[in-house]
Amino acid sequence: MKRHLIKNYSGKIIGTMLAAAVFCTSASMYTLADDGFQAETLTLNPADSTYGIQVNWYRDSSITSGAKVRFRAEGKQDIITDAAVSAATSGKASCKASVNGLEPGTSYIYNVSNDGGATWSKDYTYHAPAYGDFTFAFVGDPQLNQGEQDKNSALFSADKTTKTGWADTIDKIKAEKVDFIASAGDQVDTTENGVEGEYNDFFAPAFMQSIPFAPAVGNHDRNPLFGYHFNLPNTVAVDPAIAMATGSPIDRALAETSGNYFYMYNNALFVVLNDSAYPTSTTQAVPFIQVFQRTLDAATAAHPDYKWLFVQHHKSTASVAQHVADKDIQYYVEAGFEKLMDQYQVDFVLAGHDHVYVRSYAMKNGRRTSEEKDNLSNPDGTVYLTCNTGSGLKYYNIFDTEKIYEKENTAYPYLANGLTGSAEYLKGVYPLSTNVAVQNKIPGYTIIKVGENQVKFSTYATYGETDNCLDTFTVSKN
Repeated sequence: MKRHLIKNYSGKIIGTMLAAAVFCTSASMYTLADDGFQAETLTLNPADSTYGIQVNWYRDSSITSGAKVRFRAEGKQDIITDAAVSAATSGKASCKASVNGLEPGTSYIYNVSNDGGATWSKDYTYHAPAYGDFTFAFVGDPQLNQGEQDKNSALFSADKTTKTGWADTIDKIKAEKVDFIASAGDQVDTTENGVEGEYNDFFAPAFMQSIPFAPAVGNHDRNPLFGYHFNLPNTVAVDPAIAMATGSPIDRALAETSGNYFYMYNNALFVVLNDSAYPTSTTQAVPFIQVFQRTLDAATAAHPDYKWLFVQHHKSTASVAQHVADKDIQYYVEAGFEKLMDQYQVDFVLAGHDHVYVRSYAMKNGRRTSEEKDNLSNPDGTVYLTCNTGSGLKYYNIFDTEKIYEKENTAYPYLANGLTGSAEYLKGVYPLSTNVAVQNKIPGYTIIKVGENQVKFSTYATYGETDNCLDTFTVSKN
C-alpha cells in the first residue's frame, strides 16, 4: 500500500475534469448579488477530489425544466453543470450536481437554476482549497430536533434550542477558517420517516451554503430524507437485504446500506462507513464489515498516494458512556471492524453516537501500542476519537448505573483491568482504549489541522467565557 504525500497534481487530471462541464467566458470581477431566489436546503458536499464539489438543493416537483448550477470566478471561464433531478419529499424534488474543473486556491460565486438557466438564485460563495496543508472541523450528533437542548446542560444557547446551539457551533467553526466539515452522523433527530423542519434548521446557518459538509449516516438518519439532502461521491452499492436480515423494513434498510463513500482532500483520504444498522449477532454484522472492506478497497485503489487515512462512522467502538456496552457495537467489533482499521493502517477513526468526548490511545490488535498521551510520533496503531453533540440535544453520562443501555452484558466492553462487561465497567473501570474522556455537557467541535508530517487535533466547547479547549494532541509521521 503506497502511503506518501502527493507532491504535485497532474494537469492531465485537470483536463479530464474540465471536459465534463460546459464553459462560458467570464468577463469581469463579480460582487455578491441578492436579487435572485434563495435556494431551498442548499448544501455542498465533498467531491472525489478538491478539483470538484457536489451541490444539492430542493425545488418544487411541479417544475419540469432542467436544473443547473453555475460557478464563476474573476478571470476564469464560467462552469455550468446540469443537475440530476429526482423525486423527494411530497411536493419537492432533489437536485444533485457534480461540479468539476475547479482551480485550487480560487474563490467562486455560484448560483443554481430551477428552470434550465432562465433565472438564477442569489449569489453563494465557495473557495476551492489550495494545495498543501488544510484545516477541517469534526462534529458529532448535531441531531436537530426542532426543540430544546438537554435540560441538564452546563451552558445553554440563548433560547435553549438545538437550532441555535447548532448555529452557535457553526459560527465558532467558521471563525477557525476551516476548509470543510466532517460529521459522525445523526444530523437530525427523528428516525421514523424523518422531519423536513429538522433539516431546515440544520441547513439554516448561511455558512452551510459555503462549506463542504461530509456526513456519515447515524441511527437517527435512517430514512429517505438523508438521501434527498446529500449528494455523496464514490458511493458503494450495497444490497439492502443485509439490513433487512436484521429486521429493518425496506425503506430503513435502504438508508442503512447507503452512505458508504470516500473522498480525497489534498494528502488525506477520507472513508465514510455506514454502521447505523442494528445487527443482533456477530453473524449479522459480518456482511456490513464486508461492505466496509469493499469501500476501503475502492478508496485506497482510487487514491493510493495518500499520507493520512481517516475513517468516519457513527457508532463509536471506543467510547465510555451510555452506549459503551451496546451489543450491536460489540457485534461490529467481533465481526472485524477494528481489525479492518488495523489491516488498512487507518490513522484516525472519527465517531459519535455516545454524546461524550473520548480520545483513545493508539490501538492495534485490541491493545494499546503506546502509553504516550498527547504527542504521538510514528504510532503503530489507530487513534479513535468520539465527539460530543454539536447542538446540545442530550448528553450521556460516564459510569451511569441508571441510564446505561446494556446493564447485563458480560462480554463487552473490554476494560483496562483485563476484565469485560458492563457490571465491571460500572465499578468505575474505563475501557482499555480510553486515554481522555470528558463530559462537560456543553456542545462541542474539533478542529483538525493536517500537514505533510503532522496532524493536530484541538477540541473545544462551543460556550465558555474562559479557555474552552478541552483537549489537544498531535500525531507525527516521518
